[in-house]
Order: sequence, then structure tokens, then C-alpha cells
Amino acid sequence: MNFEPNYQTMKNDIGTLKDVEFLVDQFYLAVQHDPFIGPIFNDRLSGRWEVHHKKLYRFWHTVLLRRPDYYGDPVPIHFQMNINDLHFNQWLMIWVKIVDENFEGTIAERAKLRGKTMANAFLEKILKNAKQENQTK
Repeated sequence: MNFEPNYQTMKNDIGTLKDVEFLVDQFYLAVQHDPFIGPIFNDRLSGRWEVHHKKLYRFWHTVLLRRPDYYGDPVPIHFQMNINDLHFNQWLMIWVKIVDENFEGTIAERAKLRGKTMANAFLEKILKNAKQENQTK
């Protein structure tokens, strides 16, 4: 028997900025069509998706490939979005699905782990901010 690899089903790891751009594009395409979190993103980013993608390319390039390309604090913009753990769980489910469908390897695993830690950190900071705002009212 001849066992040749099926190159159509083999996946590469995330290794370049182009890979990161593809991941971000595929992820946000899925997000836009998601009935739960899609409306939140679509309302806030209508007409500005391209600008958002460019920021996220740099953000994930920095996070995944450890290239210093993003500077800033992405958390505060999320404070007034009225989002909770259910939204972050959905975000993470889509993120992991898109990573798994398109990539495999060390950096792909890092992408899933960093997605989880980002979702948890963002939620924690959002909840902390909300608590502080309620205490000052």
C-alpha cells in the first residue's frame, strides 16, 4: 500500500504576518455572521471593519509571533459595550474553531491559549471597571 500525505487536509502552523491576517479575517468573518456576538461587532464597526482588522493584525502579530508591532491598551474601548462572560465564551469558541480549521502546530496552540487568557483578562478588567464605576455613583 502507498500511504501518501493528503496535502489538501494538512495544515500549517501560523508563521507569518500573512497567516495572522488570514486568521483575523476568517475569525471576524465568522463573528460578523454569528447571531449572538455579530450584532455587537457589526453595530460598533459598521464602515470601520478594515481599520479594525489592521489593528488586530498588528495586535495578534505581536501576541502570536512575538513581533513588537502593536502598542496600546485594547481593553478600555470594551468598557461601555455591555458584554459579559457569555459574549467572551462565544468569542473564544469561534476563535478556537477558526484556528483549528485552518492551522495546527505550536503557534496555533499558542493562539488558542492566548485567546483564552485574553478573553479572561478582558472580562476581569471589564468587571473591575464596572464595579469601580458603580462605587463612584
